[in-house]
Amino acid sequence: MPQFFLMTITYIVSVILTFSSFFMKINGQSSLDISNRFPVVFAPFNVSHVIWIVIYMLLGYWLVMNFKKTTIKQTVLFSSICILQISTVIVWHQELFIASLGSTLLLVFCLFSLYNTYPLCDKSLTGRIPFSIYYAWSTFMLMTDTSFTLTAYGWNGFGLSNPLWAVILLTVGVAIALHMRFHHFDIMYPSVFIWAYIGIALHNGFEELLVTTAALFLCGVLLVGILFIKKNPAPKK
Repeated sequence: MPQFFLMTITYIVSVILTFSSFFMKINGQSSLDISNRFPVVFAPFNVSHVIWIVIYMLLGYWLVMNFKKTTIKQTVLFSSICILQISTVIVWHQELFIASLGSTLLLVFCLFSLYNTYPLCDKSLTGRIPFSIYYAWSTFMLMTDTSFTLTAYGWNGFGLSNPLWAVILLTVGVAIALHMRFHHFDIMYPSVFIWAYIGIALHNGFEELLVTTAALFLCGVLLVGILFIKKNPAPKK
């Protein structure tokens, strides 16, 4: 019971703060107000963030269905994930971008650790799937926050243009997603990246045609990976 209570409290606070950050002014501005302040190319369309609804619905379902079933490790990791999400929102609204980047990195690490508590064959909503989606979106947001932070601090990109760096990041994201598809036999992870890349294409439109074209092309690459990578080459856990 104490384990479930701890996870429930941190989950509820995380839900409230995450959604409040989009619709309410925290420290005088919403999270999207901050995100839209700088011309970041590697960023999704605002509507893409509705995926948070899916993430928290799945996490809530997982929490209820795993009442008294979670291990100590899963309890600690889940609560840590919620706390890190809370801290990420807070430092983001304080415009402590480097701290936000560090918090997001820790969040990704904890999500990967909890994700790995389930076997490769697990494809259930009460098991690996909620964390697969959350892990994928957080990985993408880590890349987005990195791009935003570098832009905010005036990084010159070693002479390369912002669109070119965006294409490089898009390619790196595809490599990560296909790695997860191949080695972890995970369909949901690359699917989230498809959603994110469509958001990037919508965000840039015809203004950055190179980025839009690359994003849509790489969506096709991810779809091919989802459909045609069948065999799980990794050993069972």
